[in-house]
Amino acid sequence: MKKLRLFIAIICIGLLANMPQVLGQDKTPSTSENINKHGLGAGAGFTTGYGLSYRYTPNKWGVQVNFAPYKDSETERYSVGLTILYKLIENTNTSLYAYQGNHYYYNSQMEYTYNPIAPFNQTYKRVSEGYINNGVGFGIEIIIAKRISFNLMAGFATYRNFSNINLTGETALYYKF
Repeated sequence: MKKLRLFIAIICIGLLANMPQVLGQDKTPSTSENINKHGLGAGAGFTTGYGLSYRYTPNKWGVQVNFAPYKDSETERYSVGLTILYKLIENTNTSLYAYQGNHYYYNSQMEYTYNPIAPFNQTYKRVSEGYINNGVGFGIEIIIAKRISFNLMAGFATYRNFSNINLTGETALYYKF
């Protein structure tokens, strides 16, 4: 019975110590309110994808999407990345976060075989490949200007539909709004 009373007393003291935050009486904005929730920029990584990047971090959890299409007469290439973010430590100018990245890559191009005996009789064939890279790791966001952030991420990844395991690296540059 004494242990139960002690446990309840500790919980009550902990709640009372944080009462201004719980009741919304804290006048100073937190660091997450000072940092803008949306980011638009460019990103590149083996498990996050590459190309135009959008990041949304409303609280500790966030999401990042990268997309890059390319198409001409002989080549069609797509990179699509979806990354889940979780902020571990947040300061005024830096944040440390964990991430889980998913990248789908598709490439289709025309290849031809050259016949030296009949050089004007070339054979064309479309060759396509598509695979998924997946990874987890840690990243750091550095605010380099009032609305510009630079991100570096590193971790472990599986490549080409889980056939290889290796280290990975990712980077991104965002304008935050």
